[in-house]
Amino acid sequence: MNDEQTLRPRSPKPSQSAASEADAGPSLRERALEALHARRFDLVEELLSREGFNQEALIENLRIYQAELEIQNGELIQSQARTQQALGRFTAFFNTLPIAELVIDRHGLIHEANPAAQRLFGLDQDHLRQHFFARLIAKPDRERVVLAWTNLTKGGIFLPEIRLRTREGEAFIGDLHLAILPPLGEEIAQYVCAIIDRTEMVRQRQCLQETTERLRESYDHYRVLADFSSDWEFWRDVDGGYLYVSPACEKISGYPPQAFILDPDLFGRLILDTDRERWQTHLERIQSDPATPQQILELRIRSRDGEVHWIEHVCIAVLDADNRFLGRRGVNRDITERKRFEEQLEYLAQHDALTGLFNRTYLQVRLEQCLQRARRYRRQCALLFLDLDRFKEINDTLGHGVGDDLLRQIADLLKAEVRSVDTLARLGGDEFVILLEDIPEPRFAAHFAERILDLFKQTLVVADHSFLMTASIGISLYPGDAQDAETLIQHADLAMYRAKQSGRNGFSFFAPEMSKGVAERRQIEQDLRLVLDQQALILHYQPQVNLITGQLVGIEAICRWLHPQLGLLTPERFLPVVDDMGLSDELNLRVLEAGCRQMAAWDSAALWVPRLSVKLAGSTLDRSESVERIAGIVQASGLDAERLVLEIGESSLMTRSEALGQTLTDLRALGANLVLDNFGVACFSLSRIGCLPLTQVKISRSLVAGIGQGGTRESVVRVLIGAARALGWGVLAAGIETVEQANFLAAEGCLEGSGPLYGRPLPADALAAQWLLGK
Repeated sequence: MNDEQTLRPRSPKPSQSAASEADAGPSLRERALEALHARRFDLVEELLSREGFNQEALIENLRIYQAELEIQNGELIQSQARTQQALGRFTAFFNTLPIAELVIDRHGLIHEANPAAQRLFGLDQDHLRQHFFARLIAKPDRERVVLAWTNLTKGGIFLPEIRLRTREGEAFIGDLHLAILPPLGEEIAQYVCAIIDRTEMVRQRQCLQETTERLRESYDHYRVLADFSSDWEFWRDVDGGYLYVSPACEKISGYPPQAFILDPDLFGRLILDTDRERWQTHLERIQSDPATPQQILELRIRSRDGEVHWIEHVCIAVLDADNRFLGRRGVNRDITERKRFEEQLEYLAQHDALTGLFNRTYLQVRLEQCLQRARRYRRQCALLFLDLDRFKEINDTLGHGVGDDLLRQIADLLKAEVRSVDTLARLGGDEFVILLEDIPEPRFAAHFAERILDLFKQTLVVADHSFLMTASIGISLYPGDAQDAETLIQHADLAMYRAKQSGRNGFSFFAPEMSKGVAERRQIEQDLRLVLDQQALILHYQPQVNLITGQLVGIEAICRWLHPQLGLLTPERFLPVVDDMGLSDELNLRVLEAGCRQMAAWDSAALWVPRLSVKLAGSTLDRSESVERIAGIVQASGLDAERLVLEIGESSLMTRSEALGQTLTDLRALGANLVLDNFGVACFSLSRIGCLPLTQVKISRSLVAGIGQGGTRESVVRVLIGAARALGWGVLAAGIETVEQANFLAAEGCLEGSGPLYGRPLPADALAAQWLLGK
């Protein structure tokens, strides 16, 4: 539409004054209007100048015409404003739309790209109009898109997950929408392309597919492993029915998997009556709270052939993504062999390997229990310490084999005379102890001693050798002779020596004058607190070496007391008093503090000691503040905690509360190494100590002493080393005296040791001179 068409006014209506003129000369008016419309202003002027033309009427018409022009111009301006406003809204919508939008022509040349498209494809204004849309499509999908675009006639098309690329060539995936834009006027057709980036969605879907595939493969692997596993694995649904039972169930129970699937209660009926109550409690807990955390139960079941198996039962809840209970999965593991092994170890820990009698460690436990009952019920008990006369001569002349057989016969004779409430133990060598509980009066112990001595009047035959043995017996009484177990044994020992001095083959009661150490003990008690306050105790250091290379791997701090009257006292002379006075905790921490200071001093002098070992008493481990104090001592000395070894007695672990486990865990968290001292001599259970954070065990010198002397001690040591290594612990042996012992230990896997073969405990200067200087 041209300007003349746009601005042509509607024909003005003539006024009454001009009507007559129009009638008189319509041709002149019409010609004037036409000249005006044609913008022939010279013709207008010529017409207006003619005589007889009504000028007033023409002016009036011109005014009307002007007014109409102004109205039309106003309407035109409003229309343009509305058009501009609509264009602005469209442009804003186009530019702010989060979806990438491109406008292309029929050749694919990009005319417009909103900011989202510019960001997605890496386009900018300089390259925008010089880029073809086809270049943004990856080659594998380009033909498909061009074909759909070429055949597009009306409406639009949707092409999902097209492989696209940016101007720089970076690939991504998007959904493509193509639609025709209606042309404006004579413009050529254009197309709008909307692209939604689906790269992350496709990636997640692929990950989900891969995860699903891995889960399927994992399930297939699980089935393969479960079907061929020696463990009895199972899966139960919400109602308790079995979804899966592995074939191993038949080897353990004698019943095939189908039997449990058809009869879900079969397993409960296989459990022994003595264990069924714990099983019922376990079931009730699961039923009340299906999501009950994992619990390990050790149960006995009777298999189809009547054989009893120990099993370790573990099950956990199976929950879906919304934490809904779907059932339980679990495993029944046959631990019969492990239980037998533990029972064997427990038996060895409580009994003398040669005679089968109780050993020294378990005697201590039984004696403590006996004294507790005696105190509670105000009763008496007697301790008989028996030593065979001249037994060493038999060993020296006829050998240990004959001596061992003789000891077994004597042990059998003694067992026949002891009541079920009493305790018979072998301390080692030819020493036996008999604990008589709840005796009415001392003469009962005397009559029993006479009966024991009568046993030795018979001839004992071993390997074609006949023996007439005699024994010396010492007797101490509770509460008359001693109030504690250790003193009661010591006094019985003193009384036994008095019986030997009196001619052997007899017995003697303890008398106060026998104890030369009573005055010494009293003096030690008086001076001990003062010594601790003044820090007058000194440390000697026992070297620990590698049994293969002979190199120093550590030292053990051993406390000594240089008493002004009694001389240099070893721990055996004053530590029992320390325990009785309740000073063990303070002494242990003093030893630790002095040892750490010495290690720091050696470090400053460029003398390297790999580690320091310090013993801790069970009472120290029971104190909640002990961990904090130990940490403070180590930190103050500057010693790396990983070079510190804390030794814990095995008997302490057996008698302490469960809080001990947390204390040991906290000490291990500091970096300190934890060693189980006297491993193999106490009453222990691998299932109990196996979960403690130990790093090493220390085999008792009493067991090491038996290496090379025949008997079963070597087998016991071999079993203990194997058990420790199986639990991931290092092994150190104490009290090594001979090369034969060292070679045996190294061959069995014990790689570290200490003892007289490598040197006695030495003061710090002497240890440095012998082991550190010049090395």
